[in-house]
Amino acid sequence: MNLYINGCSFSAGTQKVSHLSPDTINWGLYLQDNFKNIVNDAIEGGSNHRLFRQATEFINNTENLDDWIFVLQLTNPERTEFFLEKYGAWIGVMKDLHFTEDRILHENKDVVSEVENFFQRLIMPTVFMTRTLDQGIFETYNMLNTFIGLCKHKNIKFLITGMSNKCMPNVFKESGTDGEPFNGLDFPVFDKSNFVMPVSNITFNHKISEDDRHPNKEGHIIFARYILNEIEKRWQI
Repeated sequence: MNLYINGCSFSAGTQKVSHLSPDTINWGLYLQDNFKNIVNDAIEGGSNHRLFRQATEFINNTENLDDWIFVLQLTNPERTEFFLEKYGAWIGVMKDLHFTEDRILHENKDVVSEVENFFQRLIMPTVFMTRTLDQGIFETYNMLNTFIGLCKHKNIKFLITGMSNKCMPNVFKESGTDGEPFNGLDFPVFDKSNFVMPVSNITFNHKISEDDRHPNKEGHIIFARYILNEIEKRWQI
């Protein structure tokens, strides 16, 4: 069985494995002994638009989907992305920051300058300054339910998790931490059966610091065990 992962920094990781390695510590690393292949397309600052776009592209370009399990980690619904046709590049937008898809174009200073101009001249005044949380939630509702429908149609094995409660629909009554209510996003989903707890609810105090709430190494290990358990409840791997 193979595993596909997508999401933001909570699945991509933010800390290096070592100062000699470009790889980051992330929960997917701790599942390598359980799957034949793991594809982790998560990226720091990634949006729900990006993860659903890439996951759908992966599905459309992959044979033997019966051999794959998809784990998508929802993130802040206010994030988005835009396509810069001239360079064939997706521009991710996170708050008042932006990045080029997979940082491919950052090697060319002229391109970086033009992307910066595009962002400051067009995206900031027309999108960022007018974009609302409700708009992001509505878009997430549409993308999520469309993806669930696609997976049902193609009999794809999938799990939906999130960065935190605020990134997920209200599919749980309690948050899993001291009996607190879940308090997620208020919109319906077609099928709740393949939703699992958000990363933050499982890693809890296993964070990098009080100022940086991303999971530390132990947190990623704990979440890897949790995801593996949720997978094994549903499918044989």
